[in-house]
Amino acid sequence: MKTQEEHMHTARGSSRRSDEATDLGIEHPMLDQEAIGRLAYFFWEERGCPNDSPDEDWFRAEAELRNRLAAAASN
Repeated sequence: MKTQEEHMHTARGSSRRSDEATDLGIEHPMLDQEAIGRLAYFFWEERGCPNDSPDEDWFRAEAELRNRLAAAASN
């Protein structure tokens, strides 16, 4: 079973293209990688800790946090 740190590292490494886009200012606002990792780990646990790609959880967490930031900004 992967630890939270292992899951975060694996998912973060697979999102390199997303990080590069952020560095170029393509994505706004920049999301806290640690917060994404914690939420991705929660989603991974929620799915029963499968051994498949962690990308699904990472991208879901990014989208969720991005939506929360957008909602907070519009209030």
